[in-house]
Amino acid sequence: MDTISTGKYIELAYKIYSVDGDGNRTLEYEFTEQVPDHFVYGAEPGLLEDFSRKLQGLTKGDEFKFTLTPEQAFGSRNESLVMELERSIFNDADGNFMADVVQVGKSLTMMTSTGQPAQGLVINVGDEKVTIDFNHRLAGKNVEYEGRVMLVRDATPDDLPQHHSCGGCSCDSCGGGCGDHDHDGCGGCCH
Repeated sequence: MDTISTGKYIELAYKIYSVDGDGNRTLEYEFTEQVPDHFVYGAEPGLLEDFSRKLQGLTKGDEFKFTLTPEQAFGSRNESLVMELERSIFNDADGNFMADVVQVGKSLTMMTSTGQPAQGLVINVGDEKVTIDFNHRLAGKNVEYEGRVMLVRDATPDDLPQHHSCGGCSCDSCGGGCGDHDHDGCGGCCH
């Protein structure tokens, strides 16, 4: 039986929970058997090292459950990543504010000064400024993964990453770069 190791194509069905200081879990995302997370182990850019290590050696049908600390997962919150930007940055070509796009609670993809995409969550829209939080939405939180290995096999050239899909999100479809698999607001790679 194939085990998860470098060069293996794997499919996983699992749930991702954030865990607060009291141990209360909040479901953040679920990869189902119908829409599993899938990637080539060892070839996926942005895969959390500790997530990867916990999966190594598992086989089809194995269940897993583990928690990663903020340091192992998405890091601590960094308040310098909460930024007030001039409202005019969000004007369309005619100079009108894009109110349908820039709304509290919506994720936006912006470009850094070096041309890299950065996913941010709009937390305030004021008369002069728009406040955006560029922290990963799971930053500062313990993250629990609970699921099952659905498939392990040798990878084919077609399996190699261009950008993988993890249940409706990918580096190029979710608006963020690994770190950012935005499972409808996850705001960052979940693994």
